[in-house]
Amino acid sequence: MFLKHLINPRPTIIIFFILFCILFTCLPLLNSSFELIFSHQWVSPVFVFLLGLLLPAFNALGINNLVYEKNIIRKDNLVLGFVFLLLCTPFINTVSEWIISFFLLFFLNSILETYQKEYPFAQVFNAGIIVSIFSFIFPNLLFLMLLIVISGINYSNLNWRNLCISSIGVAIPYFFYFVYTFLFDETFIFPTFETLQFISLPAINDFKTPKLIWISVLLIISLLSFIELFQWLYKKSIRSRKSFLIISFYFVFSVLLIIFGGLKSWYFLMTPLCVIIGNYFTYTKNKKIGNFLFLLFIISSFYCRYSVVL
Repeated sequence: MFLKHLINPRPTIIIFFILFCILFTCLPLLNSSFELIFSHQWVSPVFVFLLGLLLPAFNALGINNLVYEKNIIRKDNLVLGFVFLLLCTPFINTVSEWIISFFLLFFLNSILETYQKEYPFAQVFNAGIIVSIFSFIFPNLLFLMLLIVISGINYSNLNWRNLCISSIGVAIPYFFYFVYTFLFDETFIFPTFETLQFISLPAINDFKTPKLIWISVLLIISLLSFIELFQWLYKKSIRSRKSFLIISFYFVFSVLLIIFGGLKSWYFLMTPLCVIIGNYFTYTKNKKIGNFLFLLFIISSFYCRYSVVL
């Protein structure tokens, strides 16, 4: 009922998506003050509100277009756009994560563009320099460089030249940083990788009922999405299968970021998870269950978003 309007969407669905973004961003204001909801250490609440309105929406549309253009999901749809916004439910003022996640789309695009290219120098260089720049904020993001190795094996173009070019891309931002510290007599600080962390049970117990409901619904949908993906993966095109392998490893490395970086890295998991869940809602054979879970996901997301307390 709901999903059929998002697959091969009409232009009016785009207008509905824009209205949905505005409503979803403003929903917490029904339960708390503007200054409290969008408070931030170094950004004004107004700017946080604008970033929260624009960046997740652009990120959602970017994932949606990327997946369709790369033939990962062949059906023209807006399912992934809505799924990404719903996945972002608990994130109200995560300014750094919004920005980094948006630019990591260009990293993922560069990785996927190495398909059927023997020497994808430009792509691996761009991927390396993007991750390197944002590793100044989250050093553990350098783990994502392993995707270049995975893609090289997956696309049969792994060679020493590609690895060297990607390493040069990683090194360039740090070279300019070193030059800056040398010229201005500053101390060159190497990135500090965070050690293994575990989420403590008290932290989980502190979750409010709306968030626990939302997490439970998300876990059920995620489980069904992974089962659906691996059951039907062999029926997809060669490019789609290879792309989903990259997405799956992207998911695994994002989980590692959470383990080593804590819950603040949770937002980076949204991109690969969005593709996997979007694939389920787009291709599921049981449309009734798919529509029911999608409706449940919307309701729990709205409930969690409305009840969020910072």
